[in-house]
Amino acid sequence: MPPNTEEDKVRGLSPHDLRRILGDALLAGVKLLGKKSDDTFENIKSDDEGRLQVYDPKVTSQTDKLAGETPVSGSTTANWNTGTGTSTEAGGDVVTLGANNTKYKLHSLLLDVSALTDGASIHVKLFMQVNGVEKKVYDQTFIVPTGTTPPDTDGLWIVNGTVGIHEALRVEVYSDTDESKAIGYDYMLEAM
Repeated sequence: MPPNTEEDKVRGLSPHDLRRILGDALLAGVKLLGKKSDDTFENIKSDDEGRLQVYDPKVTSQTDKLAGETPVSGSTTANWNTGTGTSTEAGGDVVTLGANNTKYKLHSLLLDVSALTDGASIHVKLFMQVNGVEKKVYDQTFIVPTGTTPPDTDGLWIVNGTVGIHEALRVEVYSDTDESKAIGYDYMLEAM
């Protein structure tokens, strides 16, 4: 259907046609407003080479999330043998990631067990609400290495890849030796 008014004709121009008609010199640095189909406006400007650039705040707010949040590092000291975690199981809480009723992508979770006793058997446990009730969703046993030559490493990569979470995810550790030493952690989340 052909345009009915001069306004429709202008709105129907492509960036190439607009540059051809007005010329690069007239478009350089010019800010325009473009009307979108939902009757909101976006900023349009041209760069030094005459290319039109469109800035939509809705798109920017979504793409800004792609960088992820700042990675979090820290450590927790607890009695990993005779202590009790929030779950009431033996051990202690290392860290809680995310928040209840908030969607995140968990990209990585690493634990540093280098301060623990060589040869100790440790259980790394993850807890999260399932249908409103907290459940243990992960439980794996590791042996603290006596050296650092691979495959004997002091760093445990618990999550390596993307996992979606929508409730707080708590990390607990139990050790078969009685110790109050620091366990380090490092994780990266991305808001959804």
